[in-house]
Amino acid sequence: MPGTFRTFAIVLSLMVAACGGSSPAPADRPGSSGVAAPAGQVSLDKNSYPVFPDADAGADPSVPADQGGKGFTGEGWQTNTNYELIGDPRALKGGVFRQQIPSFPGTLRLYGPEANTTLNFYIIQKLVYEPLLWLHPSTLEFIPALATHWQISPDRTTYRFRINPNARWSDGQPVVAEDVVASWNLLMDPGIQSPMDRLTFEKFERPVAESKYIVRVRSKELTWRNFLNFATQEGWVIFPAHVLKNINGAQFRTEYNFKLVPGSGPYTIAEADILKGKGLSLRRRSDYWAVRHRRNVGRGNFDEIRFLVVRDENLSFEMFKRGDYDFHFENISRRWVQEMNIDRVQRGLIQKRKVYNDNPSGIQGLAFNTRNAPFGDIRFRQAMAHLMNRPRLIETLFFNEYPPLNSYFAGGIYENPNNPKMPYDPQLALKLLDEAGWTARDAQGRLVKDGRPLIVELLYSDKGSERWLTIYQDDLRKAGVTLNLRLVTPETRFQLQQQRKFDMVAANWAATTFPNPETEFHSKLADVPDTNNITGVKDTRIDELIARYDVEYDQQKRAALIRDIDGILTNLHHYALEWDAPFQRIAYWNKFGQPESYLSRIDDYYSAAWLWWIDPERERALNRAMADHAVTLEVGPLEVRYWQEFAARTRDKGASGQTVGSVSK
Repeated sequence: MPGTFRTFAIVLSLMVAACGGSSPAPADRPGSSGVAAPAGQVSLDKNSYPVFPDADAGADPSVPADQGGKGFTGEGWQTNTNYELIGDPRALKGGVFRQQIPSFPGTLRLYGPEANTTLNFYIIQKLVYEPLLWLHPSTLEFIPALATHWQISPDRTTYRFRINPNARWSDGQPVVAEDVVASWNLLMDPGIQSPMDRLTFEKFERPVAESKYIVRVRSKELTWRNFLNFATQEGWVIFPAHVLKNINGAQFRTEYNFKLVPGSGPYTIAEADILKGKGLSLRRRSDYWAVRHRRNVGRGNFDEIRFLVVRDENLSFEMFKRGDYDFHFENISRRWVQEMNIDRVQRGLIQKRKVYNDNPSGIQGLAFNTRNAPFGDIRFRQAMAHLMNRPRLIETLFFNEYPPLNSYFAGGIYENPNNPKMPYDPQLALKLLDEAGWTARDAQGRLVKDGRPLIVELLYSDKGSERWLTIYQDDLRKAGVTLNLRLVTPETRFQLQQQRKFDMVAANWAATTFPNPETEFHSKLADVPDTNNITGVKDTRIDELIARYDVEYDQQKRAALIRDIDGILTNLHHYALEWDAPFQRIAYWNKFGQPESYLSRIDDYYSAAWLWWIDPERERALNRAMADHAVTLEVGPLEVRYWQEFAARTRDKGASGQTVGSVSK
């Protein structure tokens, strides 16, 4: 999936009644799960967990081995049976995980208008559905998922996949090769209105089901990204043909807006568990076909993952401290540094962690709609960036928690070190505005051009950001620029942004594991609604570099091309970039077990929902501490740098964390 947008006050009692599942915890108590401790020792050896349990037990006996049926040997094919565990084998199943989200997504579809949200990508795409292969979140190697084996032709344009005959949809139907064909047809149907996905998958010819279990697809053009996109969750997931055959793209877009087709993953979302505007619940499947596969050991542990919509972030924080939900992501520095210094944190009932991982930073900034005057003038955009006093904001409001963001691919090998740093410089800003024709002022001190005062509007949906937006607004006013701040709901902001109905918008884009500048910045998408190119980037040099990037198989050379693209983008000034957070700040009630890493290497804080579990011993200790204020619990480390140490160990072994597709026979 392309880069995803982080978009997402309700009384708790209404949410609990709506979402179903286990009963709510009373106020001041985080709840009890009823999860029992395991008996006996648990092996931590990956080899204790088979990659293909009960191989081919569910195969159609009419399909011969050479067509992927029972007895398929895999000779001449690739697979991977040597990969490391993703989850912790000590994890226990059961209980409820409750997390707040600031808004309800405009749709639960994975494709089409308003589908490009973090919740859809990190939760629904990864827990309800599955791709042909998984990209291992720690090593970035291909591992089996719906497919057990794969082939890549010598010319690297044709791919074949052998579907696991044991794979099943949540309605009990087998997963077959025709499902891959039907999923591709859906994305290519104009009625689904998914231009970014169409741009990605029109690079393939229509897939062919060679047999019930073998599917073949040919690329129309040579690019290293095609296999990644077609095979893994970085590109798409597979839907059931027996459902899709009855609907076209337009019907899917409307009928499955808040209804999900059956998935093959470990969780389902029933219609009764979807409360528009209020929340939703995912429920663990008791009949999940791959529960014993190595890739799922210690993963997908909660019986229910419940998301509660709390729009007011102050109310959300208070509800978390009260125990109304279990897990809290903190994006306010003041609250992290000052307001979390409370009794329950000091006594260890609530734990704080700042987890450093390799989750791509993405883009955070004020996006300029260059289709509208005066934003089409680069001098004006430069001036707007030079009037943002980032050093002051970072020091006085953000407790020096963040470095300034000066890249569209920040924090690693893709960032161009020569990008302009855009310091706060009002005098330079005034000079640029003067050059752009804003030379006169009216009686109110506003800059005027052609008899019209300089007035622009900024859309934003996070009321907490007003702390710094009003400072920026005042600095602009001093320079003669009137900035009208327009607070809207996250849903409205996302709609207006995707339809290009804005002057400026506060935007925050997550990034893909491997940059995909085509779906973000290619000229083909500059004037197409519902794509990520919201500012209207049109640059022939960027288009040329994207074309070279897509056919470059050497990772170091690809990184150099992205750095070149980064340099051009930053010099176009389509965003006033803000600041970067190379970590995930989380807090949680001390009743959970976690892997040593806490979070996935390449995912954000949502990965807690599928890696954590309820620890009965910790839960009992927490309940004792809640009942007796004299009881304290261990306060763990504030910072977690597991993935930085992992990267160092990987370098010491001579391995590359950026290699795609390392496999074993």
